[in-house]
Amino acid sequence: MSDSGRRPYHVDRTGDFYAVLDARGEIVCTLGDRLNAEQYAALLNQAFERGYRAGYHAAKHPEDGTD
Repeated sequence: MSDSGRRPYHVDRTGDFYAVLDARGEIVCTLGDRLNAEQYAALLNQAFERGYRAGYHAAKHPEDGTD
């Protein structure tokens, strides 16, 4: 899985706020301090990676599905 290191969510300062941006550069949310924004981005990245792994596993092992 070559894309496991991808981090699509990142933090950028926007005026007086910190914006959490997705891979397309769209704002997901804005927060008042950098620490909270970084924690939010980390949670989104973790959820993305778990979903990516689950999808990768499902594609490689379709017999594990519960149809």
